[in-house]
Amino acid sequence: MHRRYPAAPLVLVALLAGCGGEEEISEQAELTPEEAGVTTEDFHWETLGGDVGLPDGTLTSIELTPAAVWVTGDGRLYRSGREGFDFTVVTDENLPAEVQRVTFANGILWALGSGAAYSADEGNGWSAARLPGRDEGGEWRCLSADVLGDDAYIGTDAGLVYNYSFNPRATVSFNREKPLMGAEIGYRRITDVRAETGDGAGIWAVSPDEYGFLARLDPAVGRWVMIHPYDPFNRVEVRGERVWAGSEGMGLFRSEDGGANFYEVNPGGDWKNVNGIALGAGSCWAATDGGAVYYPYVDGQWEFHGVQEGADYGVMHDVVYDEEANTAYFATEKGLAVGIKEGPPAAPPEEQTVEDDEADENVDG
Repeated sequence: MHRRYPAAPLVLVALLAGCGGEEEISEQAELTPEEAGVTTEDFHWETLGGDVGLPDGTLTSIELTPAAVWVTGDGRLYRSGREGFDFTVVTDENLPAEVQRVTFANGILWALGSGAAYSADEGNGWSAARLPGRDEGGEWRCLSADVLGDDAYIGTDAGLVYNYSFNPRATVSFNREKPLMGAEIGYRRITDVRAETGDGAGIWAVSPDEYGFLARLDPAVGRWVMIHPYDPFNRVEVRGERVWAGSEGMGLFRSEDGGANFYEVNPGGDWKNVNGIALGAGSCWAATDGGAVYYPYVDGQWEFHGVQEGADYGVMHDVVYDEEANTAYFATEKGLAVGIKEGPPAAPPEEQTVEDDEADENVDG
């Protein structure tokens, strides 16, 4: 059972883990990817063709559920089936009046913007989150959300709100968390919240403000641990022991050991502004101001897509990865972009290790 920690006793602990271990992207890492001419031959952008029902211009987020593709744009939520694109506007009285982000994790679909709504049945029915009052007044802007066990967290423009007995099929009330950086610094904008899985699972949160941070609620000690304080982090994704964080201006940070050590990767130029991350078993995709970034764990060769193939989508705001189809979907300032890697998805390092061991045994035999 997940152990609950009330807001009052949370304590800040600073932990700079593995900071500054910069990793080379190519022999010309000091250049922007465009200047370095980094291209590949096993990737292409798919042309959508015709009217797929999405608004012209900027899309702010994108998500996949088992049965649908979800997109936000013009403050509205759109849905399409997974086979072919035919988007329609989703309407429900419980949805926020303006939706800026859609996210799906741990079986719960969230629509976030001027408020928050959640669905336990892939968007067939929605419940509106009851948010607490704000002493400073104004409307809550909800930016991220996730659930761990029966604990739910929503990241907002003014800190975290939570519910420790979350029922996704009912309308529940949320309470306000204490400021994660302390009362003197006050409430920060929380642009991403992600839950881990497995034993000792915790919650990650990031803020890109002047007093931004990458932080984790550690269930072993019952407190928020500041992994990187005073840095502008925008996104965080977790899959097993891999934790990837995107920043505004500092590139990507990645950990292979559950966040104990992070390695900074700064590709330079517009690519250092990271707006979205999607993790597969064997690879990572990122959406940046400069285009799409791809990294297979085993090969360790960074790829940059967009202008390299003559496809200038402008700023990419979000990404989601369909690993079975080896296809990445991007919400961009010029609409929906679909990038396809040829062949099977990258194998996870664990499988590669088994194959290498089996090959060694065959040689020895």
